[in-house]
Amino acid sequence: YKVTFPMTAKVAVKGADKVPLYAALTSAPKYAGEVGWNFEKFLVGRNGEVVGRFKSGVEPLSDELVGAIKKELAAK
Repeated sequence: YKVTFPMTAKVAVKGADKVPLYAALTSAPKYAGEVGWNFEKFLVGRNGEVVGRFKSGVEPLSDELVGAIKKELAAK
């Protein structure tokens, strides 16, 4: 894509040094708690609130995750 800025970087997702994004994701009332392992997934709704959280073992194309995405996209 010929971007000139870093597209990814290693960041803290747990503990006192956690970056603001993960601080917000892991403090959502219904989905609060530290990230358990790599590939944990968060689903954010149109209003910016966390509407789903899926552990590492949930495959990206699983019925559970795809269904949650479709449901959120259909919500008005």
